[in-house]
Amino acid sequence: MLIKKISAALQLVVQFFWLMVKSGFATLFLIIKLQLKRKQSLRDRYVSFEIPNSSETGLAVLGCLISLTPGTTLLNIDTIRRKMLLHILDSDQTDEVIQEIRQKFIPHIVILFGNT
Repeated sequence: MLIKKISAALQLVVQFFWLMVKSGFATLFLIIKLQLKRKQSLRDRYVSFEIPNSSETGLAVLGCLISLTPGTTLLNIDTIRRKMLLHILDSDQTDEVIQEIRQKFIPHIVILFGNT
């Protein structure tokens, strides 16, 4: 079990840094594109998605990872309805962002912090 947690922690760190770099460049290109096309405005979006049954610590860590990734900000964690409310800077990337959170962050959070 300890080896599984260490592996999950290492994978989570690698996934986070990869998504941080990838999202950073995507956000930079979005800003450059908006500056070149002065008529176009930012198309951001608020999205709510279901979260796993995890400890409060696990959800707090997940929220930090999401907010520290460029282009996304955690606005609310509703533990009763099991939902997170996010602000996503580029609405064209909404599905991709949610999928990456579910595939690259949540499985490791559940291993590290368990289900409640």
